[in-house]
Amino acid sequence: MSGHRKALVYVALAVGLVTAGCATSRSGEASRQEVLTREEIMGVQGAQNLYDVVQRLRPRWLTVRAAQRSMYTQTGIVVYQNQSYQGDLETLRQFHPEAAYELRFLDGPTASASLPGLPGSHVAGAIIISTTPPGS
Repeated sequence: MSGHRKALVYVALAVGLVTAGCATSRSGEASRQEVLTREEIMGVQGAQNLYDVVQRLRPRWLTVRAAQRSMYTQTGIVVYQNQSYQGDLETLRQFHPEAAYELRFLDGPTASASLPGLPGSHVAGAIIISTTPPGS
């Protein structure tokens, strides 16, 4: 293999490693963005309810992207407490921040595949309120 070709192979390998490292880093960051811990929840000063907490820390959880809207059925984000369906986003206003140990956001396909008893509407996402400590 010529010196020029060998250099190109090394450059290609280096680019591959950098790209893989960035993808892993972004993936880890994305998963952290899908969870709010008790510490983060309780750190929001002046929050009256979980809606306030989410609005301040993860406002994108409260919006349905245009690509996810359905022409024929209502598209929304649902709220679950543990594994029980509670309602739409307004339900978050009924929960005081101290009630939650963790909030987790699931995208529409994941929510549809993993949550029981979803209503007949198109689900764009779900916010899960965990009211017990992780591992309980």
